[in-house]
Amino acid sequence: MASGYWSRRRKAHSEGGRYCEVRLIEARAYKQVGCFEAGVQFARTEGIVPAPESTHAVRCAIDEALRCKEEGKSETILFNLSGHGHFDMQAYINYFEGKLVDQDYDEADLATALAGLPAVAA
Repeated sequence: MASGYWSRRRKAHSEGGRYCEVRLIEARAYKQVGCFEAGVQFARTEGIVPAPESTHAVRCAIDEALRCKEEGKSETILFNLSGHGHFDMQAYINYFEGKLVDQDYDEADLATALAGLPAVAA
């Protein structure tokens, strides 16, 4: 592995884990229904029921695989399956019963909440 990789990684780690700044990761946001769809697909394919939190990573990995397929590329896709969903079965039951809904957050409410946070030196 090139020494440049490790020096960039050490630099990112020493700066508080700001991996996005050195382009090691890219942040994405997904809504919960699409994530649970991906979690069910993963469970049916791999035999592991992912924890609800992990379904966001699964959704992203599936989207990346579909992008590669569409573009005719072969890339390594790495994601973290941080836990199984055996203790979160009610969330899956709610998904199958159609009780999970995607929520859009009001920008004004978000701005109000952020304004109430204390100022922290960078």
